[in-house]
Amino acid sequence: MRIAIFGATGHVGRELVAQALASGHEVSALARDPAALPPHERLTVVPGDVRDPEAVGRVVAGADGVLSALGTRSPRGGTVCADAMRRILPAMRSLGVRRLVVVGAYGSGPGRRGAYRVATSLVIPAIMRDKDRQEEVIRAEGDLWTIVRPAVITGGRYSGVYRTGPDLRLGLASRVSRADLADFMLRALGSEDCVRQAVAIAS
Repeated sequence: MRIAIFGATGHVGRELVAQALASGHEVSALARDPAALPPHERLTVVPGDVRDPEAVGRVVAGADGVLSALGTRSPRGGTVCADAMRRILPAMRSLGVRRLVVVGAYGSGPGRRGAYRVATSLVIPAIMRDKDRQEEVIRAEGDLWTIVRPAVITGGRYSGVYRTGPDLRLGLASRVSRADLADFMLRALGSEDCVRQAVAIAS
């Protein structure tokens, strides 16, 4: 499978790239600094910004599916996730690529989860607004999408043991490693089980 990855130089994105390559997939990834990703014979790195439609199109071209682990480490947030979807989804439509798996945020989008949403909105309001808008764009314009809403993401090792589901309830102490999150996203990309669903994940 050929996989297009956005947010490839972030913590989760690097796991996605590494696991996809280890599984024998071909990967195309967008990076502002291509040197940030180690070279590999099955990795094509496209230099550029996710707000550039031409660069986005080059990454998506020829892909069987798209993974996005975009986000920001700044609590002040921004609009990168929503802006990216406004470039990625048109590129997918024009190039005939239908499958999309995206990192969202637990508590974002429809069916917000009470106390969890309140807490995260107080701590990282701008990030949650961006994730909300990302979901709105995907639900309005996407085709075969899955939004993955993780618990707090840690740097723990891959375990392969985690819980997922559209009705999975998470608490403020819930955790999931970036390696397990990447594993689930790659599995979801090749499956139709979670199509047009927002799915929570936790260890």
